[in-house]
Amino acid sequence: MIIPRRLSGFTLIEVAVVMLVIVIILGLVTVNLNPDQDTPVRDEAHRLALLLQTAQQEAILQGKIYAVTVERQRYYFQMLDENRQFRPIGDNGIFRERAMPPDIIVSSVNIEGQENIEKPRLILLPTGELPPFTITFKRGDSRWQVEGKSTGEITAQSLLKPEKA
Repeated sequence: MIIPRRLSGFTLIEVAVVMLVIVIILGLVTVNLNPDQDTPVRDEAHRLALLLQTAQQEAILQGKIYAVTVERQRYYFQMLDENRQFRPIGDNGIFRERAMPPDIIVSSVNIEGQENIEKPRLILLPTGELPPFTITFKRGDSRWQVEGKSTGEITAQSLLKPEKA
C-alpha cells in the first residue's frame, strides 16, 4: 500500500493572515512617522492650558499673584514680589521660560483690558479669577486657541480651518 506524501507549504489562509499583519504594521508605522500638522499645535495649546491651570492653583494655594507674559515665540511665568515687582519664577521646573517649537507661533493674544500691548501679561489672582483671554497658536493652516473665562475656567480648542472657495 502506498502512503500519500503530505505536501509541505502554506495554506492560502495562512498566507492571507501574514499579509494582513504586515499591512497593519506598515500602516501604523506610516501614521506614526508622519504626524499631521495639527498635532504639534494641539500639544502646545494643551501644554499652555495645563501650565496656566497649575499656576492658577499655585496662586490660590500660596495667596500670591502670578502672571504669564506671552510673546510671538515664547512665554514665561512671573510672580509679584513684596516690592510689587514681577519677577521670573525660576529657570528650572514647571514654570520655566518656554520657547515655541519650530514653525509654531503665537499669532494673537487678546486679554480683556489690554489693547495693543507689545508683551501682554495675563494676571492670575489668588482668588482664582482672571480676565477673559484668548491665546492663539498657529502652524500653517492649523490653529489652536487657549481660552480663559472670568470664572477661572481655562480650555484649549481647535479653530476650524478656513474653507477654500
